Amino acid sequence: MENLEPWVAYLLTVLPGVLLVGIIVSLLPRQAHGVRILMLVLGFIFVRDAMSPHGLWTFGMVDPSGTVGPSGMVGPSGMVGPSSASTTAGSFELPVLWLRFTDDPVALLVMTVASLALAAAIIFACRDLRWIVLWTGPRRWTSALVGLAGVVVIALPFLYLHGTLVEWFPILDGTPFARPAIPVEQRGGTVAAGVVVLLAVFALCGNLVEEVLFRGFLQAHLEDHLPGRSGRWRAALLSALIFAAGHLFLAYNITGVGWPLLAFTLFEGLVCAVIAMRHGVLGATVAHGGAIFLLTSGLI
Repeated sequence: MENLEPWVAYLLTVLPGVLLVGIIVSLLPRQAHGVRILMLVLGFIFVRDAMSPHGLWTFGMVDPSGTVGPSGMVGPSGMVGPSSASTTAGSFELPVLWLRFTDDPVALLVMTVASLALAAAIIFACRDLRWIVLWTGPRRWTSALVGLAGVVVIALPFLYLHGTLVEWFPILDGTPFARPAIPVEQRGGTVAAGVVVLLAVFALCGNLVEEVLFRGFLQAHLEDHLPGRSGRWRAALLSALIFAAGHLFLAYNITGVGWPLLAFTLFEGLVCAVIAMRHGVLGATVAHGGAIFLLTSGLI
């Protein structure tokens, strides 16, 4: 029964906010698409950010020297302390971000089901806009493959920062891309093999919610209101910027990780937004979910 406590407490915490957003969305005029999407974005941010205090996910930082810095010390609330880049002798070293989800299979299963329900609720709430959303490219398998390529693009900076790039690409050994490896114990620790598959499923389903909302309805709505060929690129850029801005409170007030989390979410948002332009929500979800799985599983 103790395993049920964290996610039961989490669900009870977010329930009032979910009900409030649901009531507002249901009372809005059908033509108020922009306000509806905005309310859904705010509601999603609330639901997502509430995961940290309940220990359902944890962010941390590793000092560039390879030792765990103050931001890697996680308190009982799941929060981490403030972080900063290391500057020695005039040099600038990038801090290393890590992320882990709970290793409780029951919590992961419940959050997976909740994510699918939330995605379905968002689609229903914005059902009048479904026709303007690009759900997939002409061929679903091509969109999935492009999404996998996006996983590689998003993961490459972490492979470099973690010092594991040479393990995946031995040809780079002896080049400036080769860095001392940071042990996985210093960046979140290993993940139990028994939850890896469930973690992968949750990463895809959880990030399906974000992609339906940000690269589906938001980006499509912006495209519909931005004229000319440049309108699609402006919409993609705006969806990425808004996606990163949606992590401000998480980065500075909840986790204390700061700008590295914003930089990561902006880069990730840009990759997913560009993929979504031709390969829709499917391609963006594969890229987003696959990258988060690699990052949270300790495989990179």
